[in-house]
Amino acid sequence: MAGLTAGCGELARTTGLGDFVRVAVSWSAAELAAFQRVLDRRGGGDTELIPFGDDIGTALGAATTGRPNIVALPQPGYVAGNVDKLAPLPDQVWQDAYDRVWRAELPSGQHYALPFKLAHASVVWYRRSVFEAHGLAPPGTWSDWLELNEAIIDRTGVAPLALGGADGWMLAGFFANVLLRHFTGSYDALLAPHEARLWTSGDVRAAFSMVAEMWGRAGALSGGPDRALTQQFPDAVLEVFHYDRAAMVAAPVFAETVMRQFEVSQDDVGTFTFPAGPLDAPLVISGDLLVMTMPTSPAAADLIRYLSTADAPVPWIREIGGFIAANPRTDPSYYSPTLRRLATDLRDNDVRFGLSDQLGRLGGREGLQRVLQDMLRALADGAAPASAACAAAHAMVDTEDRAR
Repeated sequence: MAGLTAGCGELARTTGLGDFVRVAVSWSAAELAAFQRVLDRRGGGDTELIPFGDDIGTALGAATTGRPNIVALPQPGYVAGNVDKLAPLPDQVWQDAYDRVWRAELPSGQHYALPFKLAHASVVWYRRSVFEAHGLAPPGTWSDWLELNEAIIDRTGVAPLALGGADGWMLAGFFANVLLRHFTGSYDALLAPHEARLWTSGDVRAAFSMVAEMWGRAGALSGGPDRALTQQFPDAVLEVFHYDRAAMVAAPVFAETVMRQFEVSQDDVGTFTFPAGPLDAPLVISGDLLVMTMPTSPAAADLIRYLSTADAPVPWIREIGGFIAANPRTDPSYYSPTLRRLATDLRDNDVRFGLSDQLGRLGGREGLQRVLQDMLRALADGAAPASAACAAAHAMVDTEDRAR
């Protein structure tokens, strides 16, 4: 009988049924450890956390043997494209308050995805000590930012910007901010069915040119465009707040996690909102959703119910940081003062998901990222910003044409 019981337990683990729950995530390092703490706090559950990294999309197609029961998806586009593989959410998990951010991104009618994590991605982080020592102030407009960069180059001995070009999503996020916050109508047009030639329209080419102008200025990027191409996201944050080689980095809220790991003094951390055009403009966001794969189990549904509660992410918020709960009922007093302000920003402003989150468009998730890496490489090789921007716009047309 004991052998039979043990065999049944192993079968449950292998098939992902019974009381055992496999959870697939894209997170790694500190974020992976943070989510493990979220699961540990629940207690009493038999779970296995499986890091898929950038291959998280394959978790939805896993065979029955070893398949995950719950998948944390970093792009809402995965949900609409895989509804036939997903189980509906348990009753009373979805909140009407989620509709403001997520309704346009998810299938209408029955709910298949639980919003879990939000990230404000229109944030520029800066080192207060550099600004205060040289009489500098955060910019209010794009022109102000260009002038600020010149002042930093002239006065401080550090570069204005750090950039993690090896992580293409950082480049795509920078471009998305320029386009959305200056040319909102053209941004929205890119997210609707459109002709590929829209990439060479005036507004979109202007956005490419603005980005190329800033990145291409000699001395603007810490280590120059060459090193920016080999730097990953955490390295870019550390260029500002650990190695003191740059004054600013444009990065989502989870940059705070890196700062906490290296014990950066909060007194030296400042933020400003990515500059916009003359009118109020939406903010760029990203987010993570939890889905249940078919066939589901009562244990998986129970875990989803727990993760939908306001207090579930508290260990991540308090111990690791860089996390804004998608659940609006999560007590904001758990956030650091900086994240409390940024969470309020998301609540009070119009938002759009980043261009890289729109799967099935833009030549796939990697298309825009690859084109911007090529543009940065061209700048490193000495191309004029105007010609590098023009080449990037035409490369996006080719990317979409091939995708079709």
